[in-house]
Amino acid sequence: MTGKLSKMFVMVAIAAAAACGGGGKAQKGGGSKGSAAVSSGQKGGGNVSTDKSKGTSEGETYEGVTCDASTDGLAWCDSDTEVAFCSDGQWWLLDCTHPDIGGDFCGDDGSTVDCYSADEF
Repeated sequence: MTGKLSKMFVMVAIAAAAACGGGGKAQKGGGSKGSAAVSSGQKGGGNVSTDKSKGTSEGETYEGVTCDASTDGLAWCDSDTEVAFCSDGQWWLLDCTHPDIGGDFCGDDGSTVDCYSADEF
């Protein structure tokens, strides 16, 4: 009986660790915005970094935050469908529902802000 209990304990521990690990379910429109996002550590995900050409440039400063070396990679959900992100000295807005991106919403999984598809959840 002890062997079965220890195996069950190990399986429960593995499942709990997986559930508590990073990269959890994205929260629609989650995360900090503007100057509050600077200290949050939240970064843009894969869609943000690869789809900049589909975004709209907003200039060097957006929502009171300057895009420079210290904020490069910073991102937040500007709305339920748009990601604001800093890249190469410019702020960009990316619409997650753009046909070439295929996302449904901007979300935050606790550390990564990106375009997510409802199919992922």
